[in-house]
Amino acid sequence: MNYKAVLEGILFIVGDEGISVNEIKDILNIDIEQVKQLLIELKKDYGNENRGLRISYLGNKFKLTTKEEHKEYYEK
Repeated sequence: MNYKAVLEGILFIVGDEGISVNEIKDILNIDIEQVKQLLIELKKDYGNENRGLRISYLGNKFKLTTKEEHKEYYEK
């Protein structure tokens, strides 16, 4: 199972609500350290300048957000 790909889909589906580490752990049935490693890997993937999204940690939850440096284009 490619948990990183599944986690990416989960982050997309939960949208603005976001999801906690414990919720991810329960859904994927993996331990907290594995969840943290997956989040680190995904954050690194989204850190590439060719990507328009990033993973943000807001209010004790993780969610996909747009990159701040692209904000001006979304306000038009």
